[in-house]
Amino acid sequence: MMLAITAAFLTGTLAHPLDSRATSSSSAATAKITSAAAFTSGAGNKDPSSILSTGVGKGTDSYSCYSGSWESFPPSSKWVSFDAMWNKTTSYLKESCANTGAFGPGDSQAQIDAMYDSIVKVSEASLVDPRFIFATILQESSGCVNIDTSKNPDPSQPDNPGLMQSVAGVKFVGNSASASAQAASIHQMIVDGVQGTAKGDGLVQCINQYGNIYEAARCYNSGEVNKSNLNDPQGATPSYVNDIANYMTGWLNANSKWGSCKK
Repeated sequence: MMLAITAAFLTGTLAHPLDSRATSSSSAATAKITSAAAFTSGAGNKDPSSILSTGVGKGTDSYSCYSGSWESFPPSSKWVSFDAMWNKTTSYLKESCANTGAFGPGDSQAQIDAMYDSIVKVSEASLVDPRFIFATILQESSGCVNIDTSKNPDPSQPDNPGLMQSVAGVKFVGNSASASAQAASIHQMIVDGVQGTAKGDGLVQCINQYGNIYEAARCYNSGEVNKSNLNDPQGATPSYVNDIANYMTGWLNANSKWGSCKK
């Protein structure tokens, strides 16, 4: 049975090309959360591997509407655990490419395993909550490792490739590459999205600037943030922050209700 596609595709768009993101101010290999506010809000954790099972279980696969400032979105006490978020997607990821225009129906088991390992490792290196990393992957690419690169309409600006549609990062090396090369490619795609590239910021830089995942999500998608209205797309994807909030609380296959949400 065909699984429901993610909200990014339900709204007819991938994440918008991120030409407004700033040039990354720290080396991607070492970038990590330093914001005290981030550790309070849940965006960061000083020992991410210790919280993989922390959360409200698997949550509810439904779509809710949120609007306004980041305080109006679900707090970390309402987030599902990373393990629950991951476990409900094991079948989903095997069909994740079917509606994206990318090559093949979805990810292989080896690619899925490499994605899991890389999320955990990059979370440990960056101190970004692994749930936010995975939610961003689902939003940006449906978790399809073969996702196409989003071309920037401004030829002077970089394109957005890979699992997290990073700024001028790497794209997947391809299914014909060796298992080790594929795993390394998956890892680097996640590094680029989380820790940033030489051409633009990742989740770390946005979290350090804003201190919470919701403003950071708008920063990552749009490059600009209207703090009083996170549904203001700033030229990018209007539903982006709502979608992230719903992934964090258990959404995956249920129909998006974004059309009825307050903009």
